[in-house]
Amino acid sequence: MGVSRCAPTIALLVMLLVACVPDDLTAPTLTPTHAITGPTIAPSPQPFLGPPTEGPPPQEGIGFSDPTAAAQPNQGALPPRALDAAGSAGQPIDLPALDGTLLTGTLYQTGTERQPGVLLLANSDWGDFPAQLSAAGFTVLVMGLREGGDETDVEAMIEALISGAADPAHIAVVGASDGADMALRGCAIIPACDTVVLLSPLDERTLLSVLPLYNPRPMMIVASEEDADSFDTAQALDAAATGDNLFQPFVEAGHGTAILSNRPDLGQLIIAWLQQWLVTIPS
Repeated sequence: MGVSRCAPTIALLVMLLVACVPDDLTAPTLTPTHAITGPTIAPSPQPFLGPPTEGPPPQEGIGFSDPTAAAQPNQGALPPRALDAAGSAGQPIDLPALDGTLLTGTLYQTGTERQPGVLLLANSDWGDFPAQLSAAGFTVLVMGLREGGDETDVEAMIEALISGAADPAHIAVVGASDGADMALRGCAIIPACDTVVLLSPLDERTLLSVLPLYNPRPMMIVASEEDADSFDTAQALDAAATGDNLFQPFVEAGHGTAILSNRPDLGQLIIAWLQQWLVTIPS
């Protein structure tokens, strides 16, 4: 019975409170709380162990963000910078291996359009062959081999080449001596490699073991007869290849990149091979 007597009183109090609210009072504005809606930046896989720096870094040094580098995925390969339309000479470039080691090389790029890409792999001088390839319409990346390197270095080199300069649908690797072995080992596990050219390959057993992973892609093999180990390896690869391949023997032509100097016609033979498989669609 007590609750019933209080009900009218409570209703009256509510009506009085509503009547006292000013007409110009607006509803409060809600303030949203801050929340992160996107992914955060992943930590660097390799810590910076250099000495502390003093003052601002140089304009293109450490400390300035590179939009191209910032757009790369975690542990992605850094593509070489593109040259302007007039740039046809070799440009020094740096790119990281998959383990973070910095690899250095030279990029030859003509114009700003993506052209078929060629990776030259050796620890010896290629002479003017990179310039010949560039003049023939190829984007060329010249790289050496590092001690302890493996197939993943070739993967990083090709990834950098196709990410920044070359047509990813038309890629070749030309290797000489130890570079020839690494070229085939790398291309065997890299589908983006369309053809390989081997000058004086060495390790017959290893190359024959990886060849099934590379087949049936086309392959050009070059060796000089007096270079017995390389010539035997070249013959074995020629016999075991299942795709379109070309074995080009020479006599007293030397080893590796020296064959290009001793047989000036070899450069044009390689260019014709690359044009066949990277530029002209085989029938």
